[in-house]
Amino acid sequence: MKQKIFVGLAIAAIVLGLTLSPLAQYRADAAMEDMMMVQKLTKTNVPVTLPLTKGYVNGFEVFYISTEASDKDLADLLTKFTGARVAFTPALERAPPASLANIYAFTNGIKGSGPLGFQPNVADSQPGDANYSPLWRINMVEWKEGVTPRELKSEAEIIKVQANNELTVTATKLVVNCPFIKWNGGELQIRSDKTLTDETQYGGGQVLDINTEKMTVTFVAHRGFTPDGKTIYYIATDASVKEVANDLGVVFVEKTGSTLATAASSDLFVFTNGIKGTGPLGFQASIASTNVGDAFYSPLWRILAATWKDVSQAQFLTTTAEITSAGSQGKLTTEIAGAVVNCPFVVVDEDKMMEGKMMDDKMDNTADQMMEGKMMEEMMKKPVSIRGDLTAPLGDKPFGGDNIGSYMIKVKDYKVRVIAKVDKSKVMTDKMMEDKMMDKDQSMEKEGKVLEGWLVDTQSGYKLSTGQLSERNSLVFTQKMVNPWIYDLIVITEEPVHDMDPSPHMPIGGAQLAEPFGK
Repeated sequence: MKQKIFVGLAIAAIVLGLTLSPLAQYRADAAMEDMMMVQKLTKTNVPVTLPLTKGYVNGFEVFYISTEASDKDLADLLTKFTGARVAFTPALERAPPASLANIYAFTNGIKGSGPLGFQPNVADSQPGDANYSPLWRINMVEWKEGVTPRELKSEAEIIKVQANNELTVTATKLVVNCPFIKWNGGELQIRSDKTLTDETQYGGGQVLDINTEKMTVTFVAHRGFTPDGKTIYYIATDASVKEVANDLGVVFVEKTGSTLATAASSDLFVFTNGIKGTGPLGFQASIASTNVGDAFYSPLWRILAATWKDVSQAQFLTTTAEITSAGSQGKLTTEIAGAVVNCPFVVVDEDKMMEGKMMDDKMDNTADQMMEGKMMEEMMKKPVSIRGDLTAPLGDKPFGGDNIGSYMIKVKDYKVRVIAKVDKSKVMTDKMMEDKMMDKDQSMEKEGKVLEGWLVDTQSGYKLSTGQLSERNSLVFTQKMVNPWIYDLIVITEEPVHDMDPSPHMPIGGAQLAEPFGK
């Protein structure tokens, strides 16, 4: 029987907790898995071309891509500058300092190809350097009046000129994900076999072509699923574990490993057995816990190994709800593998995403929608009431931790009433925790923050504010809605007093709404 070790035993060792020695056991498992079903997906691997941006490190040219930014205005600016989507990703704000490197952006001086219209950005490191990271903390560089600007190509030059009082460097809280593609003495591994099929395996390099004349890079985009089962494509650029990076053919970046236990990373379920396919370990496609547009989306994926206890019971899964269900039945286990892989979601042409049966599905969906419309009318006529506990954030979700309060939602004749109560004594923000350690007043009022309620539709990413909680830490919200069932979460966030930003800020608790919500 022909053996296929899909991404190498080194990844299996990381994800499964194995050593490289039990090869016989691995082959025995593979023999059993040969009898299992094979995933029936099309367009599992497709090419995606992204624009390169030139920068400098230590006097040499480097080329990188921009995929996410922690600030919406910055994401919009970089999207316009590059011509490709740069996703607004607030989770990057939570990246620990140990995971970041420095990049310098010029706000004036020599006109050039930099994002702000001046000279190219300067980074402090490149792959192979101990302090390299694709997560860049932006520092703004401005030449002083009366000084003759010149092009600077290294951090050392910038620091020297700053010491001469010729320019200022202003640190910001802005973080971007800008993985390097080509640098002095190296580049991302280019695949030797550039033919992509639905059977193309995951490892052996993630890049098909690097063209610094056309300023483009072509990646292999891998198919996966969002939490609700929608198709997404993602690329891989670096990993925090050396063996994993080597097998994937990406850059080893130890620094991103510090995001493993933080809200700067999200969960990606990677299957270690069961249905064969083109996932990282040769089994079915991976399932992400978040999607672009979600408050907790991050390209830094905390790998969770999903393992079937009995491979004969393995099923092809596409949603996180199915993973939870299989786990609750004792059929599937999930375990943190200890690796963070940088896998930004990318935009792929729709014609490459279409499967043969999707047009039939579309026709079926039209009939389903007509039926759903009639059902909606019937549902709105019947009073519905649900209630439950509000819990603190856990992992990358705004709920699941300790109890912090309760909520109730009533729906009748298109009128929706939301009532929530929060026990502030159980709410602990980052600043309050710091004050507690310093034995300071921990009240939220002293911190200049208030609490705000939200109904969230995770499928579309839409968030409806239900208003600020009262001084008694309670919320009463009433509104007529055409379709309240789209909302699947209630979330309470911490917001600055007089906040002008219409988007949610820091979640302090929430709950997943029971059916019929989340339809």
